Amino acid sequence: MESLLRWSIANSDPNAPPPQPRSDLDPGIIDMILGKPDSELMKEALAVAVDESKDEDDRIQALDNFEMLIEQIDNANSE
Repeated sequence: MESLLRWSIANSDPNAPPPQPRSDLDPGIIDMILGKPDSELMKEALAVAVDESKDEDDRIQALDNFEMLIEQIDNANSE
């Protein structure tokens, strides 16, 4: 490990500008690959669940999805 640190120090340029963020990475594509964050999924599920114009089965499914997301958080906190 120490040799890797020495190598990185020897091969670094303190005058080099900091690396720029990549402009070729589209956030939309990254979201498609990784999926939406749980917080966004919760908002969407809750919006469907409280929308009285939606079908009852859709609302129940949305509540089930919301419950699943809550359980994941609860399980993560208990471990």
